[in-house]
Amino acid sequence: MEKSSENRTATPAGPRSNYPFWYHPAPRQFDLAWPRYVKFAIAFVLLIVAFFLDTPIAGWLYQHPIVFKSDVNLEMIWAMQFGQWTCSIIVILAVAMMDTKGRRRAIALAVGCLCAVACCYLFKGLFGRTRPWVLKNGLYHFLGPAWGFGHGASYQSFPSAHTSGAFALAAGLSWFYPRGRGLFYFMGLVVAWQRVMRHAHFPSDVVAGAILAVTVVRTVLWLGWPGRLIAIFPQKWRTWIFTDNAAVPAVE
Repeated sequence: MEKSSENRTATPAGPRSNYPFWYHPAPRQFDLAWPRYVKFAIAFVLLIVAFFLDTPIAGWLYQHPIVFKSDVNLEMIWAMQFGQWTCSIIVILAVAMMDTKGRRRAIALAVGCLCAVACCYLFKGLFGRTRPWVLKNGLYHFLGPAWGFGHGASYQSFPSAHTSGAFALAAGLSWFYPRGRGLFYFMGLVVAWQRVMRHAHFPSDVVAGAILAVTVVRTVLWLGWPGRLIAIFPQKWRTWIFTDNAAVPAVE
């Protein structure tokens, strides 16, 4: 097995006492230059601002519905599936097959996305927020777990699961393929915008979903949870996971 930055076993200097069985370090992205407390402060401010925009934007969209026709509508529906179950599974399988280190990276993507979605659905039930379509006047209410866990999707608006799924996949892909981060996060924004436009969520729902997903996925990867999971696999499985995919030779 080759020695690389992806197969670290030594104990480094830093906030963690040791690396897990396998750990992929965070890429040097534009946001890493900012302290974490600044990033969280910005996210908190965005969420608060979004709450003030919930009622006016929901009301405006009911008064001025945005309708796409013909093939444009089909394209928008396709774009809205970024980060959802089928799309995420296909993307993760593609990473596993096409990247030379794809097997371990695919497991990391799957773990990060599943953790983000699980947290999202937990919060959905705890808050019990009404959907825009439940209250046509654009108002909203937080009714708590009694409604969130017992009355179905109509009271599970906060945070947006579609947006969480999209930004979870975007955050995971950006961790391993930082050159594409602009495209990945743009697709997440398209999903968030459509959820608001189609009266499925308030603006604060999609902002909360994006913040939750990015925080959870980056934390999972930063702590090396996928490596800890791989470490409990049988040795035969670990050998297969860490065997790089063979490169396909180019046709002369």
